[in-house]
Amino acid sequence: MTGKIIIMAERLKDEHDAKLEALFRSAPLEDEGFSERVLWRVRRGVWIRRWTLPLAILVGGLIAAKPAAQLLLGMAEILTVLPEDVRNVQLDALPQVTTFIFGGMVAALIGLFLKGLEE
Repeated sequence: MTGKIIIMAERLKDEHDAKLEALFRSAPLEDEGFSERVLWRVRRGVWIRRWTLPLAILVGGLIAAKPAAQLLLGMAEILTVLPEDVRNVQLDALPQVTTFIFGGMVAALIGLFLKGLEE
């Protein structure tokens, strides 16, 4: 059995709808490649924005590697100078794993919230 689907929008067209359809049915305007150049620049801008932050993080990390290593070595020297009772910190005074997990979840939620504000 073959059914016929009736589209109400096709039946209820007035003269304004017909004029709009004729306007959009016309051939596209010749712009001598302007649209393609605009699209190319937009795509290039998207790729530049997409790669700028990771590249900046990489370059900053490479620049900061030597001072960070020197800082860690300096902290190790300070630990050798500290008295014995300060070096033997009780494990109860250190943060628990659940604290780190909770902090990570809060940081992720803040990131999602900021991403939502951005859009």
